[in-house]
Amino acid sequence: MTTSIRDRIAMLESLLLIATLHAAAPDACVPETSRTDPIDAVVGAFAEAGVRVVALGENHGHLEFHDLLLEILSDPRAAVRIDDVAVEWGNARYQDVVDRWVAGLEAPWDSVQMAWRNSVVSPNTVWDAPVYARFFQRIRDLNAGLPPEHRYRVVLADGGVEWSAVRERDDLSPYLDRARTMAETIRQASLLRGRTTLFVAGGLHVAKRNRVQVDARGLPRAEITAIGWIELHHPGVSRSIQSMARPEALGVPELEGSGPPSVRSADRPELASIPANRTTTLRNRDGGRPDVYGTATLADVVDAVIVWDSTRRTFPEPDPSIYADDRWWAELNRRSQLVRGRPMDPSIRDPAR
Repeated sequence: MTTSIRDRIAMLESLLLIATLHAAAPDACVPETSRTDPIDAVVGAFAEAGVRVVALGENHGHLEFHDLLLEILSDPRAAVRIDDVAVEWGNARYQDVVDRWVAGLEAPWDSVQMAWRNSVVSPNTVWDAPVYARFFQRIRDLNAGLPPEHRYRVVLADGGVEWSAVRERDDLSPYLDRARTMAETIRQASLLRGRTTLFVAGGLHVAKRNRVQVDARGLPRAEITAIGWIELHHPGVSRSIQSMARPEALGVPELEGSGPPSVRSADRPELASIPANRTTTLRNRDGGRPDVYGTATLADVVDAVIVWDSTRRTFPEPDPSIYADDRWWAELNRRSQLVRGRPMDPSIRDPAR
C-alpha cells in the first residue's frame, strides 16, 4: 500500500510529539485526566483521536493567562500540532491585514489595531487591555522563528462589521449572534480545510452545554455556544478548557489553585459534582445567579479547568493614551450613544478626573 507524503509527514510529526513528551517529563504520557501542566494538556488534547479544536476560555484581560497562552504557542510541540489560532478579539473584516502582519510582511500597525478596536463589542473597551495588542506582536515574532509549514495563522473569528456604515442600533443586528459567527468562521477557515485550531475566547463561548434563559415574556430562550455550534456540525471534534481566574467572584473554593497554573480534569470527584450554574459569571438584574444550566455539572460544561494562585491574577487596565486622539474618542462616543444611549465614561481617557 502506498503511503502519501502527507501521511508520512503526519507520522513523523506524531513521532516527534511522542518523543518530545517523553523528554519533557517522566509522566508526560499518563492519561489526559491526570495531566496538570497546561502545555502538556493542550498539546496532548490535539493528540487525541478526532480532536481538531481545543478551546481555551479566558477571563478577559487576564495577564497571566495570556502569558500562558504565549508559552503554549512558543512550545515546539504546539507548532507541530496547531495550524490556526482563532480569537474572539478580532473583526474578520481585517483578516487580510492580520494575515500579512503575522506572516512578517509589511502591514501598517495602525490598520492591524483596527482588528480589535473595531470589533462587534465596540464601544466596550475590553480589547484595549494591553494583552491583546501584545498577542499580535508576539505571534509575528514567533512565526519569524518557525519554518513556513508550521507558522501560525491567526483567524479573526468575530463578525465583520463596518462601523462607518452603522448609523442606528438595528444596523448591528446581523452581527449579534457572535457565537454562531465564531463557529462558522472556524469551520470555514480551518475545519473544512483539514486544519487544526486553538480557539481562544471568553469562557461563555467555549462551554459544551448550551444555556437556556427566560426572556422578559417568561419564555425560555436557548443560547447555543460557539463550541455548541461546532459540535453540532462536527461531533467529538473539540475539547474545552476553561480558565478560572475569578474564583472569589464565583464563590467556589474548589477552583482555587496554588503555585503555577495547573489543569484539572472536570471529571475529578471534587469538581465533577459542582453545579454548572455556580461557575458562570452571568447574573440576573438583581445580582442573583440565573438558572441557565439546570442540573448540569461542571463536567457537563467543560472538559477541564485551569486554576490559578491568587498571586497570578492580574488584570491591567488599558493605557489612557489609546483615547487621546480626538477623532477616535468622538467615534467611540458616537457608538456609545448609539448602543448604550449614553456617552463614554470620561475617566478612561483621563483617570485623574
